[in-house]
Amino acid sequence: MFTMSKKMIAIGSMMAFAGVVYAGSDWLKGTTEEQLKSLAEIQPGLGTVMIVYGNRFTTMYYAAKGGNWGMAGHQLKEARAIQEVVETTRPQKAQALKNFASRFLDPIDAAIKAKDWHKFAIAFNKAAEGCNQCHENQEFPYIRYELPMQSPSPTSVKP
Repeated sequence: MFTMSKKMIAIGSMMAFAGVVYAGSDWLKGTTEEQLKSLAEIQPGLGTVMIVYGNRFTTMYYAAKGGNWGMAGHQLKEARAIQEVVETTRPQKAQALKNFASRFLDPIDAAIKAKDWHKFAIAFNKAAEGCNQCHENQEFPYIRYELPMQSPSPTSVKP
């Protein structure tokens, strides 16, 4: 989870990086406050982030199915990291995302740690239903997660 000190380090690093890389650019000018506002405005929206989230979610499924529990755990960890970014950049969505994590991602995590495909499949299906219910609750009933026929990542299967 992002703590206040981690957030400050991240913001400071972004500003230092932005100052070095874009020193000659016209778009990142002004006071530190104005530069932060410019950086905040170009953060991807929830829809863009959810595409990456869905990719990780699907890859996690196929990794677990293929017995690659390390990859499944990695994909879950990365999905949670993406979620933390959204919780920070879209604070109005934070509580719903935190509720989703505790209700659905925690059981998936437990199944991955236990390397239990049966428990994983049950938890995954409940999470997919939870995704779709959340989309409906947020007035996006036309956004539905459906497990693709194959993994988006060739590294899902255990070597």
